Amino acid sequence: MTKMTDAELVSYLSDEARQAHLFNDGELQEERVMAMRAYTREPYGNEEEGRSAVVASDVFDAVEGMLPDLIEVFTSSEKAVVFEPVGPEDEEGAEQVTNACNYVFYKQNNGFLILYTALKDALLLKTGAVKWFHEKKRVPTFTRYNGVDEMQIALFLQDNPEAEIVEQEEAELSEEEAQQFQQMATEQFQMTGAMPPVPRRFNVKVKTIQEKGYCCVVAIPPEELQVSRRHDSPLLKDCPYVCHVTRRSVSELREMGYDVEASEVRAATYENVTDYRENNGGRFDDWEDEDPVDQTMVRGYLRDEYVLVDYDGDGIAERRNIVRLGDRILKNQECSHVPIAAWTPYIMTHAFNGMSVADLVEDFQRIHTTIMRQQLDNLYLANNQETIVTMDSQGNPQADIDSLLNRRPGGIIMEKQPGAVRPYTERWQGIEAMPMLEQLQGEKENRTGWTRYSQGLDGDSLNKTATGAQMIMNASQKRMKLMARIAAECLVAPMFQGIFKVLTDNGMEKLSYRLNGKYVQADPQEWRDQYDMTINVGIGTGDVQQQNLFLQQIAQTQAMVAQSPFAKALMSPDKFYNVQARLAENAGFKNPEEFWVDPSTAPQEAEQPPPPDPKVVLEQEKLKNEQMKTQAEMVQKSQEADKDRQFKASEAEKDRQFKLEMELLRLDHAAAHAHRDEEYPNGQ
Repeated sequence: MTKMTDAELVSYLSDEARQAHLFNDGELQEERVMAMRAYTREPYGNEEEGRSAVVASDVFDAVEGMLPDLIEVFTSSEKAVVFEPVGPEDEEGAEQVTNACNYVFYKQNNGFLILYTALKDALLLKTGAVKWFHEKKRVPTFTRYNGVDEMQIALFLQDNPEAEIVEQEEAELSEEEAQQFQQMATEQFQMTGAMPPVPRRFNVKVKTIQEKGYCCVVAIPPEELQVSRRHDSPLLKDCPYVCHVTRRSVSELREMGYDVEASEVRAATYENVTDYRENNGGRFDDWEDEDPVDQTMVRGYLRDEYVLVDYDGDGIAERRNIVRLGDRILKNQECSHVPIAAWTPYIMTHAFNGMSVADLVEDFQRIHTTIMRQQLDNLYLANNQETIVTMDSQGNPQADIDSLLNRRPGGIIMEKQPGAVRPYTERWQGIEAMPMLEQLQGEKENRTGWTRYSQGLDGDSLNKTATGAQMIMNASQKRMKLMARIAAECLVAPMFQGIFKVLTDNGMEKLSYRLNGKYVQADPQEWRDQYDMTINVGIGTGDVQQQNLFLQQIAQTQAMVAQSPFAKALMSPDKFYNVQARLAENAGFKNPEEFWVDPSTAPQEAEQPPPPDPKVVLEQEKLKNEQMKTQAEMVQKSQEADKDRQFKASEAEKDRQFKLEMELLRLDHAAAHAHRDEEYPNGQ
């Protein structure tokens, strides 16, 4: 097989895009427009002048009612996802990946808003989607340096070629510098007869631009996502064709690194673009000038496509990322995965698109609207009754019409004939529609699983048992938990796997973030080969009160076990800490270390050795006694030897002193004889 040409590739992509467009933008687009109009309570178009035009809010109530509980599953904790290691060698890496990926999602990106948008899109418009990608941003940094000379500035610019001086002003010398210069100038003048130049100092502001890589995560509108009509699952990892189509200006495309002309961008149209603009529900109104004076603002449709295609002709289709502006290919390269995840609240098996909450509720809103309008019309007529006026045979009214048309409290109505004016009584029948509204409410709750108990007890709840109300709430929570699990498996887990791959595949620099009150660093390059991890999603508190009750029961049981003989076998400090940390998190405190010390970070105490064997103890005592006896004997012998040495030394010293004294006597005696011989030389 031969390699595809660009023309063949464009033809293949155009066919896939056409089929995806028909699949996603046909009946599906109409249903999304209908759901959006119902959510915003737009008029249905059948309103009559003078009659009620109220629109019920069933779709809005259902979507906004489900959303808080659904998003709480993922945002009630600082960790939307936990990476769990497969083997013990992955524990440290899994913990680093968990902290780093949650930091990237929540701190570097607005994780709450991303989840809110994707979850709400699905509840309302069938599909919620997110996209992740690596982006390099040029971040300017401004630094001030005061009192530097020209040489220092030149050396700094030489060492930092990317730096740029944006502000510079001459600074006065300090008093100390002025005195030093005066002294040096005086000395130099005395030596050379010339004055040196006055040194110049500057205050400068330096701009340094650093290029940093970021993992960006965005929620994309369902209208911008196109999926192959052959795909049969909400998961997009195996989808043969996925496309994110966006409208971009010439300036934006050039910032992305693509060399394009305004004419090329203007020619890049969306298939059936007129219908797209008319049927988008007002989400992307194209109000701007189609032919702006500034050519960099000309906009066209950019297609970011992820397709399985045998481009290299080896007989096996590989995943490729192709960025296309009309028929011009701007980028064509292999990629490891589809960086888009989507979910739907109610999965239709063997299909990509499912059903939304709006799909289940919209018909109830229409019926509810009709009944409400009729009730209000009936109430208006009952409160503002019409008037019957008797006419004569020629059709002339038998009462004063002006006084009837300008009625006021205490006013007068003039009759030409008694009884010519009488009220037309309209009976209030709205009360008879109340059972119908209650029936609609029950059917809606059965269909969606979202009951009035989930929002707060209804007016009749005091007549119901607490057990019965709890059973209804538990049934509703099961439906919500199932929906949350779908979002976790189809949306959140693939998104965090994608964040992990972006961090490891793009040579990202080290991440610095605060964890448990301390700043830590993580190097994504160290995770490159650590893909053997499972992901635990949906660790939020859910029903916080119920979880707290269970945790408190566990804590009480732990306290009882801690006093029993089985404490050492069943308990450890980290088990106590886990329960207390979860209670603190459920209470809304993101950092349990404010109240409890994590045993894994606390200084480790030396382990106490096991008690020794009694036989060994006796043997050691025996050896110790013998050793002490031997040492005592050695000390005694040493002392005796010291005494002997001291006696001998004393005797030797006495002998030396005796000999010294004898020698001194001898010398004195010899000196006396010599003196006598000198005085009496003849022996006299």
